[in-house]
Amino acid sequence: MKKIILSGGGTAGHVIPNLALLPYLSGCEIHYIGGNGIEKELVEANKNVTYHQIPCVKYVRGSLLKNLTVPFKLLSSIHAAKKLLRAIAPDVIFCKGGYVSLPVALAAKNVPLITHESDFSLGLTNKLIKNKCRYVCASFPNTAQNLKNGVFTGAILRREIYLGVRTATHPTLLIMGGSLGSKAISDCVTSCISELTNRYDVVHIVGKGKLTGITADGYTEIEFCSDMPSAYANADLIISRGGANALFEIAALRKKALIIPLPKGASRGDQVENAEFFANKNLIKHLPQSKLNPHTLISELESLESFTPSYFNVDGTKKVAKLILSS
Repeated sequence: MKKIILSGGGTAGHVIPNLALLPYLSGCEIHYIGGNGIEKELVEANKNVTYHQIPCVKYVRGSLLKNLTVPFKLLSSIHAAKKLLRAIAPDVIFCKGGYVSLPVALAAKNVPLITHESDFSLGLTNKLIKNKCRYVCASFPNTAQNLKNGVFTGAILRREIYLGVRTATHPTLLIMGGSLGSKAISDCVTSCISELTNRYDVVHIVGKGKLTGITADGYTEIEFCSDMPSAYANADLIISRGGANALFEIAALRKKALIIPLPKGASRGDQVENAEFFANKNLIKHLPQSKLNPHTLISELESLESFTPSYFNVDGTKKVAKLILSS
């Protein structure tokens, strides 16, 4: 039986793709190495995966002082990962990026290592480990073209997203700020909630610990959605950040979406790059956060109602699983 280690975490975007691979890795012994974040909660719910926790350290963008201890903590994480790898003796390791994957990838030795990059440009972890990898799988064709070991596979998508059944009887607006939520989007929505609920039933995924306490007819807020297939099926319009997973799911389902990416400075600019690529392909409408206000939000939603997204074949889940199984 093939032993496979999966790793990735910090945000749901680094965990859900790993879980999406599981149906295509049946018959294998699956281990997951992660920290004490959202990955632990999501993975431990799956009885077919053995979860292993190691200490993980996150690089804090733009803060030299907070990063002074990162090298020492990382060494400890790598040491813990090495002990686990010796004990498990995997046949292949698959990383989904994020700081949780870094110690696992750096600890890997004499075992095939594969990673996947969801975004248009490589994240920090994948930049650091790309030369150790047998394959760097990429959601975007441009990303793969710039890597000697790059393989354009497409995105890793949960097959459940195609199975949602619509139950809504009114036009419905789904608002997503990523697993960590979005204060900018939430603040804007709050300031024009009456106008939004006059037009739509609003379902707002605000992120863990970010509930606003707003009560209004036609408005529902939740911290995290465990049934995204239904949420997508019921959504006529979507407002979302520019995380790659959300964008590719939206494109796969050909949903009408207004994307407000996290701006550069608050991130490395990956969401802006993702959104611009999708907007140029006529897959979404793009509104920079700097232009976000109640007036532009309502105006863009009115325009979105008559928008017809193009088709883009994005699902690379089976391709990635095949590379893992053949390594």
